[in-house]
Amino acid sequence: MSSLSNWIVRLSRAGLGLACVTLLAGCPELHHVEVRMKAGSGGAAEGAAEETEAAAVAGYGNLHGVLTLEGDVPAVKKLFSAGDASVKDSAICAAGDAIDEGLIINPANKGIANAVIFLEKAPATIKPELVEPPKDPAIFDQKACRFFPRVVAFRIGQPLMVLSDDPIPHNTHTDPKRNSTFNQTISPNDRKGVECRYTKPEATPVKVVCDYHAWMKAYHFPVDHPYFAVTDADGKFKIDGLPAGKHTFNVWHEAASGGFLERKVVVEIAVDGDTEKNLSYAPAKFAAVPAPQPAVAYERLRQGGEIQVTQREKQ
Repeated sequence: MSSLSNWIVRLSRAGLGLACVTLLAGCPELHHVEVRMKAGSGGAAEGAAEETEAAAVAGYGNLHGVLTLEGDVPAVKKLFSAGDASVKDSAICAAGDAIDEGLIINPANKGIANAVIFLEKAPATIKPELVEPPKDPAIFDQKACRFFPRVVAFRIGQPLMVLSDDPIPHNTHTDPKRNSTFNQTISPNDRKGVECRYTKPEATPVKVVCDYHAWMKAYHFPVDHPYFAVTDADGKFKIDGLPAGKHTFNVWHEAASGGFLERKVVVEIAVDGDTEKNLSYAPAKFAAVPAPQPAVAYERLRQGGEIQVTQREKQ
């Protein structure tokens, strides 16, 4: 009885194997079965990758410095005088003297305003609290037929609002390389503003003009990371929260020959501290720098006075 049972079992197994072979032979194709792990269940491999990335960042630090001019401070070029009736909308635009703001230098310390220091590309790691762009809008204003600020840098995803504090209309017209052109009239005394959208970062600041007032000029600089700064009236700048280690910066200014004062400026950022990097540039770095002018003349012009240019200064 036992032998008969074993024989039946062997026969059943053989029949099952034959059935499987027959079934596979009769199928037109074999089906591939793919198993996917749910998000968050990456296991040891995923955890190791996260630990490696975290370990690569020893900490964060800040960069600060002053950007100055070597040599004599150039003369300030006046565009037109107060009360010039030939100026369009002169009651507003010529309420005071207008100067060329293409190169503004503080005579006291030779600090260069409106230069941009920035990382060319976003680093692999950004300080966590700086990952998201600011919710508060960047402001681009107009007053006395001038743009404020001359250079506005902001994050992609951060609103940029164009306002006006003048009782006359202005036209804000951008010339981007990667984004759509913004060309819109801004109503008189518009303090709510019109949003100017940038969806992609630009390699260099974007020129902005007013088609109604030809002397009005400024720059927008949309960036896809938080590591940039625009120098203030004293040429000072500060960039916070940089990953510790070596970084390469570019230095841009609208008056620089070719746009850049310097590229590939390497700075090593200390952990949990402030790293100082001062930069200085010769007049030859700038295109068509005016002749030097005594500081007293600069102050006289700034306060609304006249400057008598001698024949020697014209040469």
